[in-house]
Formats: sequence, C-alpha cells, structure tokens
Amino acid sequence: MKSQRSDAAPIRTSPFLVIFLLSLLLRLLYLASRWSALPYWNVDALGYHQLALNLLERGIFSLNSHPPFQPDAIRVPGYPVFTALTYSIAGASPRVVLVMQAVLDSLTTLLAMGIALKLTRSRRATIISGVLYAVCPLAWRYCAELYVETVLACAIAAVYFGLAHIMEQGDTLSILGPSVLGVACAFSLYVKANVLLLPIMVSLVLWIKGSFRQAVVSVVTLILLIAPWVIRNTIVFGRPMLSTVFENNLARVSAPATLAELRRENVAPWTPRWEELFLEVVDAAAVKNPVLFAAPMDELTPRQIDQVQIETARVARDIITRHPAAFVTSHVRGAFRGLLPQGHRFWFAQLSGQTWDSVMPNGMMTLLLSRRWRDTPPLALALFTVFVLIYALGLAVTLRGAWRLCHSDPVIASAMLLFIGYMIILPGPIAYERFQVPIMPLVLVLTACVF
Repeated sequence: MKSQRSDAAPIRTSPFLVIFLLSLLLRLLYLASRWSALPYWNVDALGYHQLALNLLERGIFSLNSHPPFQPDAIRVPGYPVFTALTYSIAGASPRVVLVMQAVLDSLTTLLAMGIALKLTRSRRATIISGVLYAVCPLAWRYCAELYVETVLACAIAAVYFGLAHIMEQGDTLSILGPSVLGVACAFSLYVKANVLLLPIMVSLVLWIKGSFRQAVVSVVTLILLIAPWVIRNTIVFGRPMLSTVFENNLARVSAPATLAELRRENVAPWTPRWEELFLEVVDAAAVKNPVLFAAPMDELTPRQIDQVQIETARVARDIITRHPAAFVTSHVRGAFRGLLPQGHRFWFAQLSGQTWDSVMPNGMMTLLLSRRWRDTPPLALALFTVFVLIYALGLAVTLRGAWRLCHSDPVIASAMLLFIGYMIILPGPIAYERFQVPIMPLVLVLTACVF
C-alpha cells in the first residue's frame, strides 16, 4: 500500500473547484441537449411529482390526483419534500428539479473526492475519483430523471465521507461526528427506505474502529429523526413502520418472479404476463379475505388499504417459502442481468432515435457469434464495443482498487464492498441500471484507489 501513499501531498482547493465546475458543466450540457423532451414522464416520475404537488397545495402525503386523497406509505418523504421545496421556490416546474439535481450531483463529485482523499491521502487518487465521477454518463443520465437515485447517491457519499473523516480523526470521545452521521443516515432512509443496511454498517464501523459510545450516539440520532415518520404511519395505518415498500416488493416483484422461475417462463417485469402472475397472488389473498378485497380501493380506509397489502404480502411470502430455490434463482439471475453492460442501449436510442431491441432483436452477441458483420449497424457496434470495453476495464480496476484498500483499511473497505454488494443484489428481478447510481461514487473511489 506504500505505492498508494507515495505521492501524498497537501491538496489545494483549485482541483476541487475545477472538477466541480467540470461536473456541473457536463450535466448542464446534457440537460440542455434534452431540454425540449424533459422531463421523461413515467410511473415513478408522475408519482413523485404528484406527491410534491399534494404536499404544497394540500399539506398531505398522497399519490392521488383527485379525491379521496389516500395517504401513502410506499414512498418515504425525502425526495418528495426535496421536489416540493424546489417547486415552492421556482414554481411547479420539474425541469428546475433536474437542474437542482445536476448541482447536487456535482457536490457528490466533491464527496467522492473527499472519500478518496481520506482513505488514500493521495492527490492523484483524489483527482482521478473526481474526474471519473464527473465524466460518468450514467450520472448525467439520471440527473435528467425524476428519480430518487441522484439525491440518494449524494446522501450515501456524504455518509461514507463522514465515516472516513471520523476514522481519520481517531477521536473516540467525539460525539459531533457520529451525530452528523446519524443525520445523514436518517436522510438516506427518508430518500429510500430500502437502504436499511447503511445505518447498521455505520454503527458497526463506529463500534469497531471508534467506540461503543459513538455507535450509540449515531443510532440514537437516527432513531430520533425517523421517529416522527414512524409515528405518523402508526397513527394513520395502525402499525409502526418506515414504509410498506417491503410488502409491496414481495407481492409485486419477488412472488411473480418466483412463479415465473418455477414454471420455466422468461417473463420481463411489468409486462402483461408479469401482471397476470401478480394477480394470481392478489386472487389467492382475496380468497382468504373476500370481503376486504371486494370493496373498491377508494372506499377503503387507510388501515384497510394497508391490510390489503399485508394480506397480499403474506401470500407472496408463502409462495417464496414453499419454493425457496426458485426465489433465489430468479433473484440472483435478475441481479446478474443488472450487472451486464446496459448503457449502449440507452445511448444508441438517444443518438439514432431507434430502440436497441428494434434494430437488434436477437441481440448483439448473436450477430457477432454468427459472423453476420454486415447486419450490424455501425453505431450499434461502436457503442457496444466501447461500453463493454470500458465496463470490463472498470470492473478489473475496481476489484484491484478494492483489494488494495482492503490491505490498507479492511474495516472501511469491507463496509464499502458489503454495501455495494447489497445494493446490487437488492433489486433482484428488476435490477435496472438506475439502481447502480447510488453506489457509483463508492465504486469509482475504489477504482481510484489503484492510483
């Protein structure tokens, strides 16, 4: 690890400013190039937009665009509040939110540099980590989407920067740093409830490398900050919880994927066949409680709606329990599919105006293996080659960087690697490329550790 620290030198402010401006410029240029088409409305984007409008106009947290405004518990309030605050300043314009995300993501670039600096004390690694994140096309792309991932990436990077800073200081008596970490972890959970592993790992690292007192301070701060939302859900839905996303994912994702795997069907998420499999789960739940499921949803109370989700999740859990091999196979296969290079598909559509599947219905590898070179569009071949080569090189360098960091600081390295692995496996059958955005700053820090 000596080679990693051999170029240690004081880091001037100018590289941070230059790379921040580079990061911001690239993101704003990308937004400008797509400005007339923005925002890209999809189910999630419409949902977050409506949540923000209801917060502003009615002071309620509801997905409904018309009465009855049923309270929502699937999403947590972090991103809708961020969107609503932006709307309150600049009007209900989603494009302004995208510009704010570009600024926020540029701050994430600085946080990635800060993590690299704290872990390596290397000027070279610090600058490279910032440049890599600044020029990362995946980050540009999701700055232009009304998704939580850009905000979540900043929150997670802030957590790991704070953790690295506390470990560097080595003051086991300090409680200010752990308190701030608790705030950052709470904000992360308010942005996306699925990242429950994050505060657990933070408290373990503080306990192992700091002190038990610091771990307790971080956990207590976290609990105090998420308590209001848990109390709200207890009052409205009748049970303490952070989100119903866990039950929802069991029924909407895990159970249909398990059934498809069990029946040897290759079913893509959210296709008509996928919805049929989900309805099988709903129908099985309705048999157990026909009165509850017979009533129209807009006539149910919030607690009854929550009970519908609980009953559906219970059936989904039974399916998974009876067929664990099919569940694990479908989940691992989906996670592995999400790890394959995907960027070439998006950028081909952006540059050519055609979807990848319409031009390459049988896939690039099928064409290449059959040696049908003339049937391969030059743009598709060029993008596929570039993205696959960058991906393969990046994976090799990242693993090497992780190995070097493990020798230097095994506790922090383990915390980063385990969380990256958790975020990769978590989506399972719906492992879209956007779920990689929150861990990309950490991945690129590991890449920079090679230098």
